[in-house]
Amino acid sequence: MGFCETEALVLRTYNLAEADKIVVSLTHANGLVRSVARGCRRLKNRFGAALEPFTLLQITYYQKENQELVSLREVEILKSHFYLSSDAETLTGLAYMADLVIEFSPPYQTHEKLFRMVKACLEAVASSPTDLQTVLRYFEIWLLKLEGFLPDIKRCVECHLTFNESKLAFMGSDLVLRCRSCSQGMGTALSNRLHRQLRATQTLAPHVFAEESREVPVKTLRELAELTHSLLGRVLEREPRVRSTFP
Repeated sequence: MGFCETEALVLRTYNLAEADKIVVSLTHANGLVRSVARGCRRLKNRFGAALEPFTLLQITYYQKENQELVSLREVEILKSHFYLSSDAETLTGLAYMADLVIEFSPPYQTHEKLFRMVKACLEAVASSPTDLQTVLRYFEIWLLKLEGFLPDIKRCVECHLTFNESKLAFMGSDLVLRCRSCSQGMGTALSNRLHRQLRATQTLAPHVFAEESREVPVKTLRELAELTHSLLGRVLEREPRVRSTFP
């Protein structure tokens, strides 16, 4: 409790009363934080344009004991991505990322790896907006992994056989991967190209993954999108409120 200073990514804002806003941020120090920015909707205010979604900030906030909403005191813009909002598809994709982070992240639980991953994905989109969809696939897979919902993509869940070019992975209705023998050939076989894409997300930075995915067939990218959306739907028990488009 008390004052906290940390890096933060603005995910979403809501109007509150006549002049205030609730700001939902993913912070480096304390995970998902909901704060009140007093007077920020007045023409002259100390926050300026700092509270636009997807802005990277250095913030100071004050939290009282037993209160979920904290009081935002100081902000400093470290990097603005305001220009990305001029493209409707990019804006929808970033809103989708923000929505999933909010869905998956309990408030005030430090998750440094999640913060770094989201920040890196945002930078990848900012540097090459045309790679938006492949960055979103990377984001979905890593969000599932960091929150403990991504099935083992390297080995059969039952016999622990390592998948490779000659050992196909089969995904059953429970959305876990088995070898041909353990699945008895039931379920959907993941193509070698799709499995390579999955494995690549585990070793590459998002901007590198996006660059190397430019030569991947559209069919494989579509298969990857369908797979990640199936996994997300199972965890959420519904479709995400905001949904990215398939490539």
